Amino acid sequence: MHTMRSVAIGLALAALCAAQEGTHVFIARCIQCHDPNSESHAPLPEALGNLPWQDILKALETGSMKAIGAQLNAADKIAVARYLGKAGPAVLPEMKGFCAADARPKAGGSSWNGWGVDEKNTRFQPAKAAGLTAGQVPKLQLKWAFGFPNTVTAYSQPTVVGGRVYTGSNDGTVYALDAESGCLYWMYQAKAMVRDAVVIGPGPRAYFGDLESNFYALEANTGKLVWQVKLDNQPFTRITGTATLHDGRLYVPIASQEENAGANPQYSCCTFRGNLVVVKAVDGSVVWRTYTVPEPKPTRKSAAGVQYYGPSGATIWSSPTLDLKRKLVYVAAGNGYSGPDIQTADAVIAMDMETGQIKWSRQTAPDMFNWGCAGRGGNTANCPENAGTDVDLGGSPILLDIGNGKQMLVQGQKSAEVHGLDPDRNGKIVWSTRIGVGGAGGGIQWGIAAGDGLVFAGLGESPRGAQAAAAAKTGLFAIDPATGRIVWNEPAPTPACAGQRGCSVAQKSPPTAIPGVVFSPSMDGHVRAHDTKTGKIIWDFDTAREFPTVNGIQAKGGSMAATGATVADGMLYVNSGYSSMPGNVLLAFGAK
Repeated sequence: MHTMRSVAIGLALAALCAAQEGTHVFIARCIQCHDPNSESHAPLPEALGNLPWQDILKALETGSMKAIGAQLNAADKIAVARYLGKAGPAVLPEMKGFCAADARPKAGGSSWNGWGVDEKNTRFQPAKAAGLTAGQVPKLQLKWAFGFPNTVTAYSQPTVVGGRVYTGSNDGTVYALDAESGCLYWMYQAKAMVRDAVVIGPGPRAYFGDLESNFYALEANTGKLVWQVKLDNQPFTRITGTATLHDGRLYVPIASQEENAGANPQYSCCTFRGNLVVVKAVDGSVVWRTYTVPEPKPTRKSAAGVQYYGPSGATIWSSPTLDLKRKLVYVAAGNGYSGPDIQTADAVIAMDMETGQIKWSRQTAPDMFNWGCAGRGGNTANCPENAGTDVDLGGSPILLDIGNGKQMLVQGQKSAEVHGLDPDRNGKIVWSTRIGVGGAGGGIQWGIAAGDGLVFAGLGESPRGAQAAAAAKTGLFAIDPATGRIVWNEPAPTPACAGQRGCSVAQKSPPTAIPGVVFSPSMDGHVRAHDTKTGKIIWDFDTAREFPTVNGIQAKGGSMAATGATVADGMLYVNSGYSSMPGNVLLAFGAK
């Protein structure tokens, strides 16, 4: 499975890596020697795959690869070793803060289970389940902090069920913590980074995927493995979106970073097809799988004789949304990687919940793109014709009631647009509202939220230069879901970290709503609470600092992106740390 990786991407991708994953480290620092065409005759990735990953780590630290290892930080060495070698137990520093042997979580309580808290992916926690009022939010105080070892990012959204908090981490360790105290019940080592949120089902069982598209079921009370399946074998495949659980079935979105491989003109771009796979929760067996693009075929050859393939892409980055009334599952697809053009790229796609048959798809903006396009590394050979500007649909669709028995599907896009689609008219676009400039690093990145009759969208871009900053919109927006009218916009405050590398006013994380309040994490390290009627900031906490932790691991916060806060039973939980401003901490706040 490593062979295709060994011909991918190249050094030009170093600046594009959003997180220190093993694939990124290998591409940026190792591929030039461990490639079949290299004259160094270094072992190929498939040969290294026969070694325990701990042996590869040892070689980087004290053995034959020490000189190369000296150029990597500790987290990168572990990440690339685990990527290349055989899976095995985690190498973790000693931790304290384990729960007592007879400890049990608080009985009862409410939950935030999975990505969007409900099947419609609204990211709205009702009053009773939130246990937190608008009047209490300004009184929120930090109750405890948990440090993630061996990592420089923290963006697996916390799940809260049965008095426990479940979260994945950058090194693939999944943790089960006590929701009130943060003590550690158990931890489990997956084969690769766990970026999606854990989903808890009957049993109870804990379900999640990793960045090699392995999917797991554990006993939720003990962390013991029940089953594990590999859901896609394409070399760049991954699971970033959280699975949706309903009626004994898990709807699992499959993504890929193969568009990055387009930066290497020698790579035969591209063959990945976005897909949604449905498995039985009891044993992981596949019920159905639906691809978002046709099977790729040979297209053209480069001047150097490299065979290209297409169509490809339409990756599903986010959690599926269920429409139980119409018996449909909605997914948001990203851009196409290679031509010919496809109508299902950058589209909301409706599939039959029972069979997977595509009932309709609605493209919000045509966008064929990979990182070989002009201005993205300078290698244009792989760039598809009619290339777009990388304006994926990165967040989940939200299904909302808008009155008079009508519903609206609302979708945010990296083009900086929010779209309203009619689910009764095959996703016909009713309105589109632009809130910013958009593009590869901007727009609406990882999703939106809804509550109190409004849709909330953070703008994930930061203006450059004084003139641009003076004219640009920033911050959080509230939109009427029936009409698309902007109700209010609360601009991002001037960041306290201004001038620090990675600091920006961008708000890439999806918001989280409770009655009267919407929470929005930011790339400047702050998590802020806004009044839903006016947008006024009523609480602001700076996470970009060091924290004493319940498990004794040195930890600090940083930028926040990709995932949002969760609220349950009077507590707010958020992971802090992203590549822009690194961090490795889970923070728990309460007003009681």
